[in-house]
Amino acid sequence: MDKFDQKILNLLSENARTSVTAIGEEIGLSRTAVNERIRKLEEQGTIQRYTIELGDAQAEQKVCAYFELTFHPFDVERVKASLQQIPEIRQAHALSGNTDVLLFVEARSMERLTQVRTQLGELQDLEKLVTSTALQQLV
Repeated sequence: MDKFDQKILNLLSENARTSVTAIGEEIGLSRTAVNERIRKLEEQGTIQRYTIELGDAQAEQKVCAYFELTFHPFDVERVKASLQQIPEIRQAHALSGNTDVLLFVEARSMERLTQVRTQLGELQDLEKLVTSTALQQLV
């Protein structure tokens, strides 16, 4: 990844809807060159998805939870591919110890959080699923 790719990532991180033309003007590359670089970043997995960030009124309505998943056997690539299909997952970490994966999930409602939990419960080779609903953000 060179300086242009990094600048593209920075601009898209600030606003995922920034046009290819605007990015090109900002960093000094043609629209075609920017488009090609974005395509390569997507193919490499550097850019995995484009999201929106809701304002405070919507953010206050979110329901958050942590999920601990234990698999037997644990196939990290298969699990990763499955988790990438769930857009509410904000963070996913493979761990050492008794828990294989720790997830942080933000959902628009308790109903959607329950649906996500059901999806997780259907993952192949899942041995244990522990849900901890977040009550209040302290920091």
